[in-house]
Amino acid sequence: MHRIKFKEGIEPERIILSYYNSISFAFTEICGRSYGGGVLEILPGEVGKVLVPVLDCVPLEKIREVLHQVDQIVRNGENIEKALDIVDNGILKEYLGIDEKMCSMSRGIWKKMQHRRLKRG
Repeated sequence: MHRIKFKEGIEPERIILSYYNSISFAFTEICGRSYGGGVLEILPGEVGKVLVPVLDCVPLEKIREVLHQVDQIVRNGENIEKALDIVDNGILKEYLGIDEKMCSMSRGIWKKMQHRRLKRG
């Protein structure tokens, strides 16, 4: 996803962090388009179909703390699942009450679909 513009009054940190979780990653694989080499593209018409949690109940300090951890993982080229673990456990489960089974099933869907996409590429 690129060229994202935020409406006035929207906290970009909340939106960005809301994407980094197993549920949203699974929906990205389901809604996205796969191209040669395993590239996954999300077009503007498809991005609205990707489910992301609303993080309004999470304190902004917690959002920034977790987003910093995710940023470091991405910048250091670490396995993205490490970031998903942090968000699934520290945000989805702790603040939103999403159960382990939902996170685990979503992670499995994401990994299976990602593997299939990359295998074709």
